[in-house]
Amino acid sequence: MFRFTVSGEKPLIIPIFIPHLGCQERCAFCNQREITGARQPLPEEIDRTVAEYLSWSKPRKRCEISFYGGSFTALPSDLMRSYAGRAFKFVKNGVADALRCSTRPDAIDEKIASELIHYRFETVELGVQSMSDGLLLKMARGHGTDEVVKSLDLLRKNSIKVGLQFMTGFPGESEEDAALTVGSLGKLMPDFIRIYPFVPLAGTRIFRDLEAGMVKMSSVSEILERTTTLFTEAMRLQIPVIRIGLPQADGIPGIYPKNLFQVVVKLAVERLAARGELDFALPKAWETSFNMAKRAFPQIRVHFYDS
Repeated sequence: MFRFTVSGEKPLIIPIFIPHLGCQERCAFCNQREITGARQPLPEEIDRTVAEYLSWSKPRKRCEISFYGGSFTALPSDLMRSYAGRAFKFVKNGVADALRCSTRPDAIDEKIASELIHYRFETVELGVQSMSDGLLLKMARGHGTDEVVKSLDLLRKNSIKVGLQFMTGFPGESEEDAALTVGSLGKLMPDFIRIYPFVPLAGTRIFRDLEAGMVKMSSVSEILERTTTLFTEAMRLQIPVIRIGLPQADGIPGIYPKNLFQVVVKLAVERLAARGELDFALPKAWETSFNMAKRAFPQIRVHFYDS
């Protein structure tokens, strides 16, 4: 039986968006302001954001405050501490259970890990994008795969959970590039991953290159195939995939199905069924994806479980 896994813990995450802050490099694909529509918040605005989220969110067993959109640990030390300290007071008074953030793989060292522990950061997401050094160079990431491994090991040594963010289908990504990323999962074994199929965002270097005909975008079907390959390998390794694709928002081209996660699950089931897998265990929430796959493979069977 092939089991599709999900993250058992689903805390309320209160996001604090810090678009591009701490980013010493401007990656070829990134425009956080298009994605989030956010501006740089002042540290004291965190109080209002937390209050707003708590006013309309359903109560959950666990609550975490997260810094997204920039490279949190690459911020100037005083600013990082100002943000962290403002959020940490909600941990100290019991409103939140922990903090979390996203950052660059080359912005983690022993001193930063110590700071994260002090302010109760229990989860760090690393923007990895690819485990091909050649593709990282094309992306203008400013780091290599060695930094990914080192930062992941350092965070784990300090008992901090690690999520990895990958991109599929960046223009110029070869089959070999994609295979390197998929093949790395078993060695890296993160606590969870996110997968972001490439989207050409206005205002980015790669958008301009595409418009100028300097590079060519892969077809949507090919990008979905690569996304499915990475997703299926994560499922094989029992690594939860907590998101596929950017959130729907103004300024983000709608080149993928709106039910992208559902479609990828369906494609994964179909691919496994074509290889002879007949029995599946899936979260009950993914029932629609299984039923979609069953149209092409009526012989497959399923055990649904609560997630």
